[in-house]
Amino acid sequence: MTHLRTVSDLLWRTRWALVVLASAWLLMASGLASTAALARGSLPLALGLGVYAATLARAVWRELSPRTAARTPRAELELGLLIITGVYLLVALTGGLHSAIHPLVYALVSFLLIIHRTRWVALAWLASIAALELIVGANDGTLVVYHLGFIGFFAAGNLLILGGLVARLRGEHEHRVTGELARMRQEARDFRLIAGSSGRSREVDELQLAQGAVHGIHEQVAFNLGLLRDALGLHGAALLWLSEDALVLKQAVGPADELCETLSGPGVLAGICRDPHPLTLKNMTERRLPPYYREDRGGPVVTDLCAVPLLRKGQLLGIVCADRTGDRPFTSDEQARVAAAAQLVQRIVEQERVFSAIERGKYEQEQFYRASELLSGALGLDEVYSKSFRAIRAIADYDLAVITGFDPDALTHRVLAVDAPGQADREYGGDWRGLSEQLTDLVFEDGAGLVAMAVKNRHHMPAGDERVEPETVVFTLHTRMRHAHSLLVLPLVRGDQVLGTICLASARERRFPRPIREMLRVISHQVSVSLQNARMYRAMEERATTDGLTGLTNHRAFRERLAQIHALAERTGQKFALILTDIDHFKKVNDTHGHPVGDAVLKRVAAVFAGRARKVDVVARYGGEEFVLVLPDTDGEGALLFANKLREEVAAQTMTAADGTTFQVTISMGVAEFPHDCRDPSELIERADQALYRCKHGGRNCVTRWSRSLAAAS
Repeated sequence: MTHLRTVSDLLWRTRWALVVLASAWLLMASGLASTAALARGSLPLALGLGVYAATLARAVWRELSPRTAARTPRAELELGLLIITGVYLLVALTGGLHSAIHPLVYALVSFLLIIHRTRWVALAWLASIAALELIVGANDGTLVVYHLGFIGFFAAGNLLILGGLVARLRGEHEHRVTGELARMRQEARDFRLIAGSSGRSREVDELQLAQGAVHGIHEQVAFNLGLLRDALGLHGAALLWLSEDALVLKQAVGPADELCETLSGPGVLAGICRDPHPLTLKNMTERRLPPYYREDRGGPVVTDLCAVPLLRKGQLLGIVCADRTGDRPFTSDEQARVAAAAQLVQRIVEQERVFSAIERGKYEQEQFYRASELLSGALGLDEVYSKSFRAIRAIADYDLAVITGFDPDALTHRVLAVDAPGQADREYGGDWRGLSEQLTDLVFEDGAGLVAMAVKNRHHMPAGDERVEPETVVFTLHTRMRHAHSLLVLPLVRGDQVLGTICLASARERRFPRPIREMLRVISHQVSVSLQNARMYRAMEERATTDGLTGLTNHRAFRERLAQIHALAERTGQKFALILTDIDHFKKVNDTHGHPVGDAVLKRVAAVFAGRARKVDVVARYGGEEFVLVLPDTDGEGALLFANKLREEVAAQTMTAADGTTFQVTISMGVAEFPHDCRDPSELIERADQALYRCKHGGRNCVTRWSRSLAAAS
């Protein structure tokens, strides 16, 4: 009820604003909003202006209110129209287009085109301004054209000049943000805080986890280098790190105007890069500067350098450098202190790496928990499919995901569900969209595709690398993924049974590395369990709502569907018809040919009803040899014609007895219509039964519609 009240309030606010705007425009068009009317003190004008002012004030307050969570384009359009109409009311009341305050319109155009958030809203505002110019200046066409020219000039100037400026500023801001994210991502990879390749959403999450660790490393390294500089009287100290086979400057302390931001090469540290052992240099006056100093300004006169490599399993990670000026060589004790500082720096990085690994493990466990929670609550098959896609997206990004089912008896695969977020991709969106349409409800035979191989081998495909050739067959020859640079097919295994596969594809490379693949493998097992549970649930649901012999809706489910159709018809005023029927002399069929033949007759008649019915119709076994049909959006005459076609088709069926003899059966049918015959669903069944009773006493093999005269005769 709260939700309905909210919707009704929203509609009322929208309608009220439209009514107020329309009334104001009518006042200006009829001349009631004019200088003369204002001078006369017109009561309708005063009331209209008061209501308009209150509506405008309320819209402005709602826009400025901090409680307004989201300002929709509708609200933006409404506020702009109220402001525009208010300005033109002032113009109309102070002399029309000749008014001294008309230049406010030009300022308003500039203001609105600066603050607009949606392009179509701005165009709607301009159209309303042009319309109001025509309304207020209906008697002065030349002045209207003159004003519209100025309005167009101001609009074009703001859209082109300010719009271009805003676009440029947004582009620069986006470039700076992208560059900072790339730098942060690279630093996190250098310190081994995040994996080298991940899905887009996962990489963002990992980057957020690593961001604090990167800042922590920089702060602690800067503090330790500062202590080292003060303790040994250094000119400068720096941490250089090996990133993609090149040294990069991570942190440096010293005169800011002498330090450089990027290294042009290893310089005097080239030897330590080739042979990672501590390096001490003396009397460097005639030699090149350490690479972290700028040479374009002459640089400091560094005379002594002590460089200690950071090693991990014999591999160079980085170099801690300490330098001096004034010909003060490093003693062995000072070299030991630099080495100790280097070990401390390495320990800082290792600790942050361990903490990041712990946080990443917690993150992965949370993803598993969320995925398990999603899948454990899924009962229907469609719900399992949608939640499976959501669970997989929490772990790995993809452009196309497909869930297939495997029929071991027919040796066929069926595409059960497709999710294609890659449709939004600018470059390959059309290809992913076309492929998803091709795959929807596709049934294909077991063959040599990767899906079939994953099912046969009960192992993910490709077995080695996730990269496949464009011509690789995944499903069929006609559904190849030519833009899939990353591909993974996981079998859905439950015990000894293979239920199907999950196929993931992406246009980006290395989207499913081994760690991601292992996580997805666990998720695939959970999907298998959920899929099997959903199938069992559907089977139980079908047994609970379906007649076991005929496969039609059973009596209990029929009552529920009838109540739903009746409630919908009451709300919408639609009609529906109910047909009650049974097989003529069915007891004689059982007595003559036996109950197995009688059951076969029931199945044949039920098949005729089900084959003729629409998807919206309800066909149910009412009990014994009785059937009932509910036809939504059908009147009594339409139901009568439909019933006669069913009767004729049943009569044309040839039944076969156990001894090979053949025979025919006929049916009798009673029809009642809602609401013409009655409004209560139980009474509707009774009236259809009365019509059926009349058939039985009228010779059978006929259709009778209920009427009041028929009820009186009964």
